[in-house]
Amino acid sequence: MSEKWLVELSLEMDLQNLKLILSVLALKFKLEFEFALAFDFLTFFFYNNSLSKCYFYYFWAKFNRSTIMNFERKELSNSQLLDLYKKILKPRLIEEKMLILIRQGKVSKWFSGIGQEAISVGITSVLDKDEYILPMHRNLGVFTTRDIPLHRLFSQWQGKKNGFTKGRDRSFHFGTQEYKIIGMISHLGPQLGIADGIALANKLRKNGKVTAVFTGEGATSEGDFHEALNIAAVWELPVLFVIENNGYGLSTPTNEQYRCENLADKGVGYGMESHVVDGNNLLEVVHLISELKASMVENPRPVLLEFKTFRMRGHEEASGTKYVPQELMDMWAEKDPV
Repeated sequence: MSEKWLVELSLEMDLQNLKLILSVLALKFKLEFEFALAFDFLTFFFYNNSLSKCYFYYFWAKFNRSTIMNFERKELSNSQLLDLYKKILKPRLIEEKMLILIRQGKVSKWFSGIGQEAISVGITSVLDKDEYILPMHRNLGVFTTRDIPLHRLFSQWQGKKNGFTKGRDRSFHFGTQEYKIIGMISHLGPQLGIADGIALANKLRKNGKVTAVFTGEGATSEGDFHEALNIAAVWELPVLFVIENNGYGLSTPTNEQYRCENLADKGVGYGMESHVVDGNNLLEVVHLISELKASMVENPRPVLLEFKTFRMRGHEEASGTKYVPQELMDMWAEKDPV
């Protein structure tokens, strides 16, 4: 089949029929010669024909739905979108610098959140500056979105005296009342109960404040997870329980940890509202958290949120990712939130 024949055909057919024929051809190519050939075929055709390039993306989306992300701006202005982009770009640039520093021996360890920035940046952008957040070791976006001075963050990571822990720690095991961030607890599960306590104080004060606490999919198997969610549901505490489901707890994949389809399904057992969210889509995160926050002011209650994302680097830099199938890495790389 020659490309010249395809171009001549396109000039004689109306667009709707052309789309239909190209869909069949692309599907045939995909089945017989793998998707790469179908992609090359469509690339040549649309870039060598008078049709708008946008139709190329129509077909690309049609055959690659697993990696296409739908960004809906809704009521967000251009300035707000630009601000969100700056906020999500900042932790990525810092991470890239940290990966250089760790190879130079200037920092001792690093837990990378590359590929997961949309969750921490999105949630922190929506919450008020005086609302508490309890992050994990990959939530650099929480700290940068709260506008903590970078010299203090780097001093912390390098174990310097002017860091938050005055050189006693070189990671994210620190908090700051000034920025309403509670330091992480390594086992992750125990900090869920602390969030309950903060939320209870807010409820008693009737100040309309919401608390957000992060945890991983691994910590949902801990007893603290059950206890924290149960009491929050019974007492109707205004807590956002944020599960970052990034596919692996250390080196254990999710299919070896639980059998339910979604971790958000656990909310049913507590009589708790729950949502499954695309954790790599910043705008989806912002819109949902904005809606929930406004609703929780009027109707205080806990909400369980499962953010689907993926850990693109090792548990920490020293461990690597050899146990992760390359196909998974490639698929999620296409959904990079930045």
